[in-house]
Amino acid sequence: MDNKILHEQFHNERVKASELTAWLLAHGISSVTTDEVAALLGIPKNQVPQRLAAPQKRKEIVLLVNGLWAPVPPEYKAWGAPPAIDIIDPLMRRLNIAYYVGWLSAAVYLGASHHAPQVFQVAVSYGRRARTVGRSRFQFYKRDHIDLAVTIKIESKSGFVPVSNRETTLLDIADGIGFIGGIDNAANLIIELCEASPPDIKELALLAAHYPASAVRRLGFLMEHFTNVSALEPLKAISDSKNTSVSLLDPHTGSIGTVDKYWNLKINREVSPDI
Repeated sequence: MDNKILHEQFHNERVKASELTAWLLAHGISSVTTDEVAALLGIPKNQVPQRLAAPQKRKEIVLLVNGLWAPVPPEYKAWGAPPAIDIIDPLMRRLNIAYYVGWLSAAVYLGASHHAPQVFQVAVSYGRRARTVGRSRFQFYKRDHIDLAVTIKIESKSGFVPVSNRETTLLDIADGIGFIGGIDNAANLIIELCEASPPDIKELALLAAHYPASAVRRLGFLMEHFTNVSALEPLKAISDSKNTSVSLLDPHTGSIGTVDKYWNLKINREVSPDI
């Protein structure tokens, strides 16, 4: 709906608190501010929390963050909130934080669904605490150079959500081993992502310039040994341009092991993907 028309409706229409969710959903509105609720109900904004207490208790509406509410469609009433993908954009816009959906959560949208994520993982421009809304638990990870990440747009009920593309997701997985359940799970995800659609190696190399040497080398090694992707020379060139210190395959294991001289990577444990 046109924003001007919507703004006029907020100030010209009057809705009962018990009918608010139905009205919002009927008008295709996925989130609403406290000021807008006050205008619709015809009350001072300091009375909004009290008026919405009963609809909240009935799980018809949910407070996403201070000053921002989301109507809960009937099919998600048992969840107590819409799905994470439908509320992440209005939530982050309200917080005024640059973001994209990444890691395990991005992998699902890119065809790698071997392990369903327990949390909705979001890269952010600066740190935020985890947040639970209904059944969805949001985990936020600070990401340097977030403006350089390449994303795709996934349609949601609230508009379009930026999700890391295949190449960004591969590098994020290799960089954030601790975020996705360890090196074995990283190998699983890399295999699935490469099988679903081979990455563009030139784009991968361009992005890799902004990642630590360990992430680039780890990804190159895992792709070489566990996928059918070939012609990894551009990625190898980026690896060679990084510092000369040997990187660890598994950053959470000791430094005992042989060195893969091609990737300048210490193989400090056996990788055992289960797919």
